[in-house]
Parts: sequence; C-alpha cells; structure tokens
Amino acid sequence: MKFKNKYLDILAGEHKQIMAFDCEFWRVAESAGFIGIPDTDEFFIPRELGGFVFNKVGDEWEYNQKPFFVTFTNPRGYDVSFVSSQFATVSDKTVEELDQYQSLLQLEWSKSFLKTLPNEQHTILKDSLKIYNSDAHIKKNHKPPAWIKQFLEVYSKSLVVVKGQFDLYSLDNMCRIHGYTYKPPAGVYDIAEWNLQSRKRCGTAKLEGTYDCISRNIKDRINDRYRLRDILPMDRAHEPTTDASMTLLVALYIIASKNK
Repeated sequence: MKFKNKYLDILAGEHKQIMAFDCEFWRVAESAGFIGIPDTDEFFIPRELGGFVFNKVGDEWEYNQKPFFVTFTNPRGYDVSFVSSQFATVSDKTVEELDQYQSLLQLEWSKSFLKTLPNEQHTILKDSLKIYNSDAHIKKNHKPPAWIKQFLEVYSKSLVVVKGQFDLYSLDNMCRIHGYTYKPPAGVYDIAEWNLQSRKRCGTAKLEGTYDCISRNIKDRINDRYRLRDILPMDRAHEPTTDASMTLLVALYIIASKNK
C-alpha cells in the first residue's frame, strides 16, 4: 500500500525507512558485561519482538502490510525470571496456567529467579517457562538467535521509533550473549521524551493510556478512506506489534503538536 502523510515525512526527516518496534523481555540475572536494568543486577534481552517497516519511494510511503512478530526461547546457561501472562502474547489457556503458577510464587514474578527462589520452588519456575515456550502462538513464531542478525540489517538502515531505550539495549545485550556484532539504528525517535507532557495532559505516561487519551487528535489520515490506525496491527496492549503501532501514532501526535 502506498500513501502520503505530512507528519510521517516530518518524523522521518532525511531517512527513507522507518521501523516501529517493541519488545517483551526475558529478564536475566547477573548483568556484568551487559547493559543492565538500573538498581538491579539484571538485564533484558528480547523474548517477543514485533513491529513493521515503512519505506519511502519518491514522495510516497510504502507499507507491505506484513508486520513481523518473532519469539526467542530463554538463553541456555542464563537464569531468567518468571514470565507474567500480562506481558505475554499467549492463549487464554496459557494465561490461566501461568497465572496459576504465579500465584504459587513466594516472590514477585519479576524477582523470581532460580537464584532467588527457595529450592522447593525451582520446579514452579522451570515448568512455567516450559508452558510459555510451548504455547502454540509462541512456538509457531520461534526464531533461532541468529535471526537477530537479519533484523539488524534492516534496523541499522532505519529511523526506529520506540518508547524508551530498553528495546535498543536488549538487542545490544542479545548480540553480546551470542557474540554477534550490534549495528545501531540510523536514527532514533523516542516518545518517552514526551512522558512529562503525557502525565500533565493524560494523567499517565503509560503507552496505552497516552494513546487512548490523544487518539482523537492524531493526524494519521493517509487518504479519504483510511487512517494509519486502520491498516496497522491494533490487537491488544502488550502485544508487540500493537505497542509498536501505538508508539508510531503517539509519535505522529507529538510531531503534529510541534508543527501546527
């Protein structure tokens, strides 16, 4: 599909390719040698990764209507935390099972590692990871770690649109785990820089709350029939392709508000 949008042009600047993406993470223990999570000894790598790419040809944008969504198993030899169903693109059955396991944990899910849980709870964590990785949707979209090298070829040529820097850091960390060369993006537009304004206007800086607050005023019209939100994946919050869509749409709102 080809289309034009003034604010997408302004967002892109001189870039001819825009990638919006989002990750849900494996939370990994022992951050030495990695880009860590502040105030912890932990770091992130991608667990679920989804988004889409726009390419500019002449004065028009092209969208192939094929968002990408891939998953990665937890890395061997590393201690990862429990996976909360709230941040997992899984079936209702898997949600129910993960929630049941989570209710048994003696610690908060994000603090539940093999090294922190008592020995008698190790089976709970191990079994829950098997349940998550065996979910039909997750399993169908599994990719080997080397897939990230293919992703980085596109990523490194794109203006990437994200909320926060952890998505970028997680990719770098994944490269460090597997000995791959990390290639930074051609440019970054981070909507988290608008968090203060979002709190003032919307009472929250969370992505879904911000999007719901400003959605009526987003300048995403691409022709007489469609808006970008009509052609982008918009299924549910914390599904990476949906979060990538909301991130791009919030970015367009910010750009439009600065260019009235």
